[in-house]
Order: sequence, then C-alpha cells, then structure tokens
Amino acid sequence: TTVLSSQFNQNNSTMMSEDNTLPNDPENPAPVAVDAPEPSPSAAPASNANTAATTTNNQKWKIVALASFLVAAVVIAITLGVTLGKDDGKNNSTSQSTVKEDASDTPNSPASSPSFGAADGTSPAVTSSYTTQYLESDGPLLSKVRMINPGVANGYDSCDALKDDITNALKHYANMVIVSEKSNNLYAKCDPSDPNWNPWGLDDGVIYEGNEEMTSSAPIPEDASISFDSAPAGGAESSSKVQEDSFGTNNQVEGVDEADIVKSDGNYVYAGYGDILYVWNATDGSTGMSVTRMPYNDTKEEDCEVPPWGPMPIDVVILEDGMNSTEEVSVEATDMSSEAVTSTGSASSSNGGRKARSHQHRRASMPFFYDPCYKPKPRILSLLLQGTRLTAIVSEEQMLWRGLTEDTKPSIINDYSSLTIRVYDTSSVPTDGSSLTLLGERKIKGNYNAARSIDNTGIVVTTSYVDTYLFANDLYRYQFAYCGLNDTEYEQKASEIALNKTESFMEQLVDELDLEIGCSNTFQIAAMQSGESNKDGSNGDLLSQFVQVLSFDASADFVDNEIEVEKAGAFAGGYLSSVYVARDFVAALNVGSTFVPSTSSWDQSTFVLGFNISSPVPRPFCYAEVSGQPINEYAADLYEDHLRIATTEWHWSVQGSDRDSMSITTSKIFVLSFPEVNDTAMVLAGVTDHLGKENESIFAVRFIGDKGYVVTFEQTDPFLIVELSDPTDPHVVGELEIPGFSSYLHPIEIDGTSLMLGIGQSVNATTGWSEGVKISLFDISNPENPVEKTHLVDKNAYSNAQNDFKSFRYLPQSQKLILPKSEYTWTSEGNFDGFVVYNVSADAITQSYEISHALSSDIFNGCWYDAYMPPRSLVFQSKATTILSHSVISTDLETGAEEWRVNLDEGLNKTNTTCWGYFMGY
Repeated sequence: TTVLSSQFNQNNSTMMSEDNTLPNDPENPAPVAVDAPEPSPSAAPASNANTAATTTNNQKWKIVALASFLVAAVVIAITLGVTLGKDDGKNNSTSQSTVKEDASDTPNSPASSPSFGAADGTSPAVTSSYTTQYLESDGPLLSKVRMINPGVANGYDSCDALKDDITNALKHYANMVIVSEKSNNLYAKCDPSDPNWNPWGLDDGVIYEGNEEMTSSAPIPEDASISFDSAPAGGAESSSKVQEDSFGTNNQVEGVDEADIVKSDGNYVYAGYGDILYVWNATDGSTGMSVTRMPYNDTKEEDCEVPPWGPMPIDVVILEDGMNSTEEVSVEATDMSSEAVTSTGSASSSNGGRKARSHQHRRASMPFFYDPCYKPKPRILSLLLQGTRLTAIVSEEQMLWRGLTEDTKPSIINDYSSLTIRVYDTSSVPTDGSSLTLLGERKIKGNYNAARSIDNTGIVVTTSYVDTYLFANDLYRYQFAYCGLNDTEYEQKASEIALNKTESFMEQLVDELDLEIGCSNTFQIAAMQSGESNKDGSNGDLLSQFVQVLSFDASADFVDNEIEVEKAGAFAGGYLSSVYVARDFVAALNVGSTFVPSTSSWDQSTFVLGFNISSPVPRPFCYAEVSGQPINEYAADLYEDHLRIATTEWHWSVQGSDRDSMSITTSKIFVLSFPEVNDTAMVLAGVTDHLGKENESIFAVRFIGDKGYVVTFEQTDPFLIVELSDPTDPHVVGELEIPGFSSYLHPIEIDGTSLMLGIGQSVNATTGWSEGVKISLFDISNPENPVEKTHLVDKNAYSNAQNDFKSFRYLPQSQKLILPKSEYTWTSEGNFDGFVVYNVSADAITQSYEISHALSSDIFNGCWYDAYMPPRSLVFQSKATTILSHSVISTDLETGAEEWRVNLDEGLNKTNTTCWGYFMGY
C-alpha cells in the first residue's frame, strides 16, 4: 500500500528540467517547438541557447569561433539563471523537502477545532517547499504540468499564473492527442478532391464532420465527534407520559447541519416537492399550506414551432467549400430521417453539393431532447434552515435544443444543470396557499454535490464538467484539414491549430468559471497521480472537472436581492468521490491514480483537497493522498486535529492464478495529522493493517470519538472495532463475523449500554443472493468483544435507509426505529411503499406497524405529478409525520392510528395526458 510519505520520493531519472524539456535521453528526446511568430517565455532559454550555439557555424577563423562560444556561454548562463529563479505559479520550488512522519507518543488532547495558523482564520503564509515533478509530454508542444504535491495548496498569487497553468495543461492534452493520432496514418491516403472518400471503402457516407478548412492564421499565441442517541435510565417511557419530539436532520458531524429535501424548526415543516416548496404546520398539515413555485418559463405548446420529432429550424449559415465562395444557404427544415435539405442555393452538384449537404447535416444534427420544445421544470434539490431564513438550492436541467450559428461559441462548461440559491423569509409563514417572501437569489456554477449550514453560513459544493473535447476535436486526424497529409505534415498542421486555439480556449474557460475573482483561492493545477512514474495516467485531460466550494451569509441583508458569495476551487482529474465537512474544514475526496512499480499498473488513490472555511472566504489549506477510495462521506472524520479516512483499494491487476493467493482488495484506515504552521501537507500519523478477510471491501464506516466501526463484506459480514486513541497506532481490537452486511451504522444507548444499530441486507451465505432487509443490534460496550444481541430480517423488502441515511430515524425516548420500506412486484398487487415502525430493546427488535403511502394498484398504474418525495420521517408531540412519494401522513406513534393525511398532488396541473408513473419523478 502506498503511504503518504512515498508520494514525494524523487525520481531524478524522469524529472523534467526547468526549461520545459526532459533531460537528454535518446529514447525520450526533448520536444521541438513548432513554427510560431514568437516562442513562449518558458521556451525562450532553450530557444536562445540553441540559436546562440548555432551562430557562426561556418566561420573559418578560430578567434571568431571562440568569441561566438563565449557569447553563447553568457546567454546560457543568464537564461538558465532566469529560468531556475522563476517562480512557477506561486511556490513551484524544486528545493528538496523531507516529508515528516508524526511519531508523537503524547496523550490525546481534548477535542478542539482544527488549527489554521492565522488569528483571522486565513491560511498562513507557506514557507515550506516541495520538490516538484512534472509529467512527460512527448508531443511537439512545449508544456509543463506538475504532478500533485502539497505545494498545490499554496494557490496562486496572480491570475496570470493560473492562466499559464491552464495553457500548459491544454498544450499537454494536445500533445497526447497528436502523438496518438500521428500513429493513425490511415487518413494519409485520403483524397482531398473526393468528398465521398472514406477509410472503410463504403460507397455512401461522408466521414468528415465539415468541409471548412481549419486555419492557424491568428497569432499563436473542529472536532467531529457524535454522541449516542440514548434513552433515559430505566428504559423507554410511555408516550402518554412524556411527549417526544425528533425532527432534526440525521447529521454526520455535530454542529454541522446537512442540507436535505425536508427541514423543520419544530413549528413548521419545509419540503421541496419537484418545483414546489411546501410549508405546513408541524402538528397539523391539513389546516393549510404555503405553496411557493420555483420560477419557470415554460414553452407553450401552441407557441412552439417544432413538434416532437419534427423538422428543426436551423439558422442561416454560410458555406464556402463546394459552393460559390460566399453563397448563402437558408436551411429552413431538415428531415431527421433523411439527408434532404431545402435551400435557396444550388447545392445539388455532384461533389460540391455533397460537401455542402454534409456541412448542413452536421449543423442540423446537434444533440437535442426528443421534444425540442420541452423545457424541464426546475427542481428543488435540497434545503438549508438557518433561524428565520430558508435556503433552497434549485436546479434547472439543460435539456433544450439550441442551434449554433456561425458566430455562436459552444459552452466549454458542460454542466447538466443550472443552479440557483434562493433565500426565503420564514419569520411569517402563510397557510392560505400563498408563497414565502423571497429575500435574495444567486445563480452559481456547477452541478450540485453537497451543502451544509454552520450557524448563519451556508456552504455549497459543486462540480463543473469541462468539455475539453471542444479543444481537442480539431486535432483528430479524421478532420478534413488533415486529408492526404503524411505523419509529419499532420503533426505540423495539428500543432499550429492547437497553438492557435489554446489562448482563446483558456480565456473562455476562465471567463465561464469566473476564475478571475478567485485566482488566489484556487488550488494549483496538477495531475492527480503519484508513484514512481511521470507517465500520464489520465490521457492528458487534467482540466476535466472544477470542484468549487462556495460560502454565503444567509442572515445578510441582500442588496438588490443579490446573494454575495465567496468561493474557492480546484481543477481535479479523476472524479469527486465524496465531500466531508466539519465546522471549519471541507475535504474534497477525489479519486485518481498511483503507479505501482511491482505490477507496472495504476491503482486507485484518494487525493484530499482541504479547504479552510473558518473565515468568510474559503481558501486552499492542505493536501494529502491515501491509497484506495472511500465508500461515502462517512468514511472520513476529523477528530482532535487528525483526519481519519477509511478506503478500499481494488487491485485489478491481480489476474488468473494469482487471485487464489492474493487478495484483490486492501481496506485500511489512514490517520493524517493536520499541517504544521506554515505548511500544507497532512502527514501520515498511522495506518491499520488490512481490515477484514481477503477480497472483502468496506460496506459501512462510522467514527465515534476514538473508535472506528467498520463493516467489510464479500459473503459474510465481519463487524470490526478499531482503536484510534493513539493516532500513530490504529489497530483492530474487536471482531465479529455474521451473515449479511450492514451499510449504515448508527450509535444508540439503552439502559446505559453502548449499542450500534446496523441497517443492511441479509445474504444467503451459499449463493450470495440478498434475502431482504436486515436490522442488527450490536453490543459495543466491550470493544474487544462485540456481540450481535439481536437481529430482524424483513424478507424480500428493500429500505432506502441503506444508502440514504437521512431517511433513518431512531427515537431514544420511546426506543422506536422508523425506516422506509419498499416492495415492488411489477404487477398491480403486492406493491408497498411506506414505512415500518419497530420496537427496539436491548435483546429484541420487533415490528410494531406499517404506514402505507399508496395503494398497490396506484403504485403500478396510477396518475401522478412529475415529482417524488424521498422518504423522511419526523416526530412532533409523539406523532410521527412520514413524507414519501406523493403524500404526507401523521400517525400516532404508540398506536399506529392515522391522524391526518395530505395529498401533495392535489390541485396540481396533471391530466391524463400528462400523467407520470409513481417513481418517475424520483
């Protein structure tokens, strides 16, 4: 297993030199700059040195040769000095730095907030430096892309430095494409005079997307512990004696409220149902509601010129090749089932007409939803409740077909949705069907990942996906510009096109992400890979996604209804696995790759990008790497200035007979110390041995204080207790093996005994098939000897609580457990969607009653609004309010008798022609 300290080992044989080239190596020659009006500044030293070294080559007099040699030496000395002394980005030093391992044996200090150095909460000025390795970039363009190390958390001291790194990343990507395409010489046989030519010898079909010539005429330019849910001494009390309330969100970290689709302040319940925000009295929703619809500019069917699957209007385009040079073609309609095009121009000649038709067909075939006039309604994704302010995070999916004209630039940011933050006033809630008062709103970039509220501060984490294909598309050899070119000619042409596009693409990317206002709060761009290889393990696409952390003050007075936001971010390769948030700290857990020399393979690594959110402006704070990948956000936990992360690493390189002698998985808990003052590296303090048996992976994790509770599984369920009191020596102290597995663990206490509820699946130990929902109760009072006190299996059932932990609710006072339950038969009979209420004691779990939210026949073929409420339960005055699918039901907690019911679809605009299935809005 790769440990944190190994990632910074130097590999001088593959280290890129500071002049943007690799050391002289006959197998890896230095890249050669293509023709350009002006070389980039980073290329100047090599270029000037070569120029000076080649002057006076043919002089005959020794004295002139000697003078030339001296001039060249001076130039080399000056330029090397400039290059070596130049700060790349901000702190791109190549000085040696030893990574420390924390071997402290001091007792644990009391739980406290993480230390961020500066008194004002800002990240300290970093003085430590780390040796920077760079990716190999074998193509024709000079590029310099760092491999990730703790120095990336220094951020940028200028936007120019960020733009330089984006430019270098694009050139590196271009190199990867050009080198790959250069070996594909099939298109060298292309005949530019024959538009019907194709490499497969077919008589019909044009392989090129367009016939216009691509040119390069432009200049090239705090403590996170959780307490146990405990019952009063003496066991559960009757609900007739003491009224019980439980309406808070099932949060992971104490003091950090997680966003959810349902929130309550005890007086009202707030629920996002598709595009509608409902608010009702917590104790009786039948007395009236507030109904707030999200703004929606619907396309009226009578106003839509394009019926589903019909002809699509295309803007006027100018076709130059294959027609008169500036002849205008007005494409009125294109039948998508054929290539027929109606035009005002003469586009029917043999070759030219075919080329023109191909161009028109390309523009008429832009991706679009099956109904180009359909615009999805906005959807409320989650809610935050802070005092008398309610924040709704709303998504509008980008599914409209939009034609591109000659002057229209396609968006580089390929977000699936447009996000808007809306803050409403809840100090006065109407119940007559009118809406809440909107106080402020703000559109934000990215696709929604997570949101939290900490006091009055809202934290939203999003990911924007960068469509780098728009940059690389013109470099692929099937483009018409490369028709008939040999390998060398293709490389030269593609290099010119790449250089011509780089600056404009970079500027557009910076503009679309609004990076100009947060350059200093952006992690330095780096390849998310490590190990003893600087070969690119990501196919060159280093800019594929941008993770953004935004903060805003929900209690502020919003000027002109505009919510002010602060933000920080990072370009991240791989993918964002999960987000962990403590009171002053956000960790984006990105899964990338690490090179394993023993197997010459790439295995998973989790790269932790830590943000300091202790001040109003989020800032890059720290970095770490651990092997493997986490299962969800519960796999990370901050405790006493140490970040614990549980991961499973899959060894896909283990094949054949090796599988009988080697485990294909490695599961561990890593304990990382927070950085020292003026540093950015989280240091590996300790790591466990492999958790569980061979080939088992982690299915559930829960950290509570100085203990970790882990469930691993392949066909049986080892339940493990890990001692974490000494960060330098985490180890398993107790283990229990039982059939099935738990995917969620929740700590409770009954009669002073520490217990753990587990929700998961019962699995047949022989076949490995799931048999239904399993609820387990573990006694963890003796960490060295955990015991399964009791369990219950609901055959053939499924519970959403297995992976949606906010649908879980345990009531410590009455010792009742409320879980969602679903059964679906694919017929009109035997379907169930609702909740089950269980009685929990120290030695038994029994079902008390079920709450059904819909008839079986209606689940199968009913008519529903296009929204769906995920299962949530709340308790007010010993009355259980369950919210699911399309209804809200209040039930007496003790007897199971229904108190009141609300149909969320009532009065909504749904007809037989706009009916949706029961689960379609989910």
